[in-house]
Amino acid sequence: MTSKERVLTAVAHREPERVPVTFDAEKEVYAALYEHLGLKTKEALFDALHVDTWMILPDNFLYAAEEARKELKTTPWGYKLRQVAYSGGTYDEVCFCPLAEKDSLSDLKAHPWPSARNWGFSHFPQEARAHSDRAVIGVFTWGAYFIASYVRGLEHLLMDFAERPAYAETLIRTISDISLEALETMLGSYSDGIDIVYMADDYCSQQGPLFSPPTFRKFVLPYLRRVVDATHKRRKKFLLHCCGAVRPLLPMIIEAGVDMIEPIQVRAEGMEPARLKKDFGRELCFYGGVDLQQLLCKGTPQQVADGVRGLIDCLGRDGGYVLGPGHTYIQVDAPIKNILTMYETAYAHRRA
Repeated sequence: MTSKERVLTAVAHREPERVPVTFDAEKEVYAALYEHLGLKTKEALFDALHVDTWMILPDNFLYAAEEARKELKTTPWGYKLRQVAYSGGTYDEVCFCPLAEKDSLSDLKAHPWPSARNWGFSHFPQEARAHSDRAVIGVFTWGAYFIASYVRGLEHLLMDFAERPAYAETLIRTISDISLEALETMLGSYSDGIDIVYMADDYCSQQGPLFSPPTFRKFVLPYLRRVVDATHKRRKKFLLHCCGAVRPLLPMIIEAGVDMIEPIQVRAEGMEPARLKKDFGRELCFYGGVDLQQLLCKGTPQQVADGVRGLIDCLGRDGGYVLGPGHTYIQVDAPIKNILTMYETAYAHRRA
């Protein structure tokens, strides 16, 4: 099988000859792996790790290129990011929410919303062709709830759900209309070679959803259906990212038509792999799963190998699994030896 065939076989809930794998990491982890392996390119690294996927981001995905080197970055949506150092690297953290404390519908109307033309997809077809042996994942924007939590501020948005539902509904509909237009542009003109459409939309903590399932049905499910339907009309698969304890929302995520769910944070409440596979494995392809909170960063190579084999044997049964990090991005506290063990084991192991 090619990598593309391997991934799409798994997504179709058929078991390929080995479980496909995906990879992403913080920039400092990429640099450490390049140095350790004597490699210079992402393609060479993916070949060395036997990675089966390739993700393409639009131009201006988080912010315009000219913002990249600034300490304080302004995004197209108007919220601002500040680069913050931590032990081992840097993160961009939200430091300004433009609609915080602005509680009226007139404030929403006055906000300078971006045009869907802000995001550029013209490079997608060429990059997809260059990586056509892998399953190619195209990204448009984040989910409307995720963006709203940054534009409005998370605390304000959650209060809006309870106290200002008309405001919350208008805010999320405004964002989702722009996002859907960007998606339609990508799918309509630049999706040749794209196999999977990806959207991140974090609704959950480690203990459970940040709001109730009825609130999810009211505010999130309508636009989730829209982006999934648009994706399926172009015969692409849809991959939803949602960290944490997402289990209570999975029936509605399945109802929306989502094909794949990432990152399978196995230490979160209700996210035990065996139960997920039993209860939702016929409808969802699981994507991720390797624990970054304890196993990859603190475990021995033998423990990492055992954990990877356990996930493959459980989630990989009858297909429906792409193995990868359980947080999307491998963090800087993961030893290189553990990372290499993770991918070597995934490549070598076959389910009994």
